[in-house]
Amino acid sequence: MITTIKGNTIDINGTLEWLLFHRLSKKVNPVDFLLHTDSLIQFPNFLYSTSLLTMLFIETDLFIKLTIPSLLYFVGQVLVNLRFGNVLLGLMNYLLMIFTSLNQLIMLAVFITCFFFIGWWTLIIVPAYLLTIFISVTLLNSKEKKYYLSQWQKTTGSYDIFKNNAFILTYKYFADKHELPSSLMPTDEEVNNQDWLKPYRFMINNWSKIESNFSNKGKMLWRAYLNIDK
Repeated sequence: MITTIKGNTIDINGTLEWLLFHRLSKKVNPVDFLLHTDSLIQFPNFLYSTSLLTMLFIETDLFIKLTIPSLLYFVGQVLVNLRFGNVLLGLMNYLLMIFTSLNQLIMLAVFITCFFFIGWWTLIIVPAYLLTIFISVTLLNSKEKKYYLSQWQKTTGSYDIFKNNAFILTYKYFADKHELPSSLMPTDEEVNNQDWLKPYRFMINNWSKIESNFSNKGKMLWRAYLNIDK
C-alpha cells in the first residue's frame, strides 16, 4: 500500500502499485509523482469548485447553476477512472497542484461565496455534492470492483478504486514523458528480480531527504510501513 503526499492510500493488489512505483522512481522524484497523484484525485473537485464559482456570475436558473458543476465532477471522474486525458491533465498540472494544496480552503470559500448569490439555497449544495460523489464513484467503478474481487480476491471500495486509477493515470503520464514501459504487466526480468520489493529499500535510503514534503498523515503511514520510529 503506497501513501501519497497528502496521505491518500493506493492499494491495487499489493504488487502492481509497487512495481509502477519502482519504474517511476528510476526516472522521477517520488515526491513529484505522488503529488501528481494527489492532484488527479482532486481533479473532479477542481472542476466542481471552479465551475460552481463561475456559474454564480452567470444569469441562469438555479437548477442549471447546480447541475453543471455536478456534470463536470462526473466528467472528471470519467477521465480518471478510464485513465484517459493524461496530456490535458498534464497541461493543468500546476493549477491542480495549487488547488490540491489549498482545496479545503478553496471549497469553503466557494461555499461561503454562494451565500451572497443564492442565499439559503446554498444549503442544497452540500447534499447535492455528496450525492454527485456517491453516484459517480459507484456507477463508474461497479464493474472494476467486481474485477478486483474475481482477479485478486480483494473487496475494494469504489472511491479507493478511483484513487488507484489516479495513480495508474499518473504512471501513464510519466511513462510517456520518460519512455517507461506502457504495459502494466511485469516483464520477465521484473518478475525474476522481484522489482516490486525494491521500493522498500529505496524509501528507507531516501526517506530523510523527502519526509518533509509529506503531510502528517502521509508521514505516519510511511513511517509505519518502513518501520521507522521517531
